[in-house]
Amino acid sequence: MTSSLNISIYMCSLLDEATGGEAGSAAVTLEEARASFSLFGKGLSEKYLQAKPLGDAPAILANPRRPFPFSNGREVYLPPYLDVFASREENWRVFRLYTSVQAGQWEAGTFDRPRADEAAARHGRQAWMGRKEPLAFLRYYLGNFPMPFLAADIFIALETARVSSALAGRFAGLANDMAWFLARLGPNIEPVDYRTTLWNVFFDLLAPLAGGRTQGGYPREVMNAAAAVTAPGAAVKDSLDATLAIYAILEAMLKATLVPEERLLLEGADDFFTDTMPGLRGNRATRFGREESEDAELVPPELAEALNLDFYSYLLPAGVGEFLVEDALGKQLERESPRGAGRRTKDEAEEKAAGEESGVEEQRLLYPEWDYLAAGYRRDWATLYGLRAEEGSALAAQRLLAEWDDLVREVTRQFRMLRLQERTWRKRLEWGEEIDISEAVERQVELRCGLPPTEKVYMEKRRVTREVSALFLLDLSASTSSEITEGSHTGETVLQVLVASVAIMARALEQLGDRYGIYGFSGYGRKRVEFLRIKSFDEPLGDAVWQRLGGLKPLKSTRMGTAVRHAHHLLNAELSSLKMMLLLSDGYPQDFDYGEDRTDREYGLRDTARALREAEADHIIPFNLTVDAAGHDYLRRMCPPHGYLVLKSVEDLPAELPKVYLKLRGS
Repeated sequence: MTSSLNISIYMCSLLDEATGGEAGSAAVTLEEARASFSLFGKGLSEKYLQAKPLGDAPAILANPRRPFPFSNGREVYLPPYLDVFASREENWRVFRLYTSVQAGQWEAGTFDRPRADEAAARHGRQAWMGRKEPLAFLRYYLGNFPMPFLAADIFIALETARVSSALAGRFAGLANDMAWFLARLGPNIEPVDYRTTLWNVFFDLLAPLAGGRTQGGYPREVMNAAAAVTAPGAAVKDSLDATLAIYAILEAMLKATLVPEERLLLEGADDFFTDTMPGLRGNRATRFGREESEDAELVPPELAEALNLDFYSYLLPAGVGEFLVEDALGKQLERESPRGAGRRTKDEAEEKAAGEESGVEEQRLLYPEWDYLAAGYRRDWATLYGLRAEEGSALAAQRLLAEWDDLVREVTRQFRMLRLQERTWRKRLEWGEEIDISEAVERQVELRCGLPPTEKVYMEKRRVTREVSALFLLDLSASTSSEITEGSHTGETVLQVLVASVAIMARALEQLGDRYGIYGFSGYGRKRVEFLRIKSFDEPLGDAVWQRLGGLKPLKSTRMGTAVRHAHHLLNAELSSLKMMLLLSDGYPQDFDYGEDRTDREYGLRDTARALREAEADHIIPFNLTVDAAGHDYLRRMCPPHGYLVLKSVEDLPAELPKVYLKLRGS
């Protein structure tokens, strides 16, 4: 049987793509539901789960022949708009149910997994161990079946019933919504096949919510195996165990009802497993050490044995950003005991990080952050520590600069010539460098005519004052410790090239006379965003500045929005008519609590984008130069148009930065 209501919901998704999203007055759109249901999902799962269109979900997760989509642990999948019912209230209700069941998977333990150390001891190290993807174990487990798409269909039907039953038992409001939804599902309109069986089993498992009405029409053994998933205290292991039992029954039914063309189409769903678990396809029979024929279809007994392992609640690791190396914050975060033995609490970690000074504290300020899910600012959310950078060896910076000697001379010459070009003749002076011929002739004419002659016949060149203030903001995240692997500067780190770039600019700007400041930023969570002063606008380029440049080192994470806001604050204090903020980075904004999930880019991108727009509104020109090859993917969303440059090579930065500066300056 296929649910006519659910097919209608999916048709909304298809119509949205075909018609551009036109909907009736009772329709509810994803855009208006996104923010509220992301927060609603957070209430259930304690995580921000991004709301994505159904069309973005893998086919194995969003199947119109099932009542609900299945989350990947990071997103909830909703229709672009819903216009199935006559009232907005009912359409909102379906949105709420979709969100509840998917977000509730975290609450119900769908992403629980065996302890990696115990599993490795009994079965050897497998592909899912150490992976930070919530579905990693399920992909591995279901991918080892001869027909993974069938195993996935069975598991998702059973697990959705288990999650729905668990949520209904805990939340009376959701129980009412579930009963309302089940009562509106269409009658059996298909001949019995494996899909119909799964639908009827799902419906019968939730029959107590549907007023006791059942569907039936499938082998008794299927319900006997499935009944445990809605029992009090059922866990994901029960759904996996039932999947093993039901698979053997439905495999024969599937083979009997599928035509060859349909089977090939369904087996294309294997890509969901092989894309992320290399080596599974074509090797399922031998990965456990047996030699079987290529056509053999069997369920490895080790899958049943895996269910005897101790499962625990899988938590997305918190602590380090994607661009951090483990040594920057210690490997303790990656080898925490899942049960909490020897783990630092969040507060302890923050206290430890707060004690690791990166310089001498000069000020402490609070800044807001933009929460795009709530469509508002989190007031006084991030604490910024203004620090004077630690001093190292001035010779280290000078030695680094010497490696770019030819470029230093060329850029310095260009800036010196520009300063000369920005000089203009001041005329009609009573004294000066030269005589103005035209004024001298005019004076002679006045004398011959008997008029009082002018004495202002001199002129001289004077520099046209250009009021420019530029702030160079260096990303000091731990990822800048990466070494260059090719080119003439092989072996140097990304940070060394960043330092060389601003050092070259400092030398050149001394010739030009523009005001400039050099700062760096890093951080560890919202309670400690470090903003290091290397050279302030009023400070001369002396030994102290060179020592701070020489002492710079990779620090922690990349909380970019707060750093941009403080740079904005510093530039606001400048009286120059032209203000520029040049941000030099090697990756996207990332921190362990920059949003609920450290691997989620969206929160950090949106906050930084908002901070850059705030600077623009105050007539500051922001520009981001990145050495991240994937920079186009996120910078075009984060930065103003024409407000960024992605460099092909790290070594290009010292030569490109002066060009960008002069272009922004209008020289």
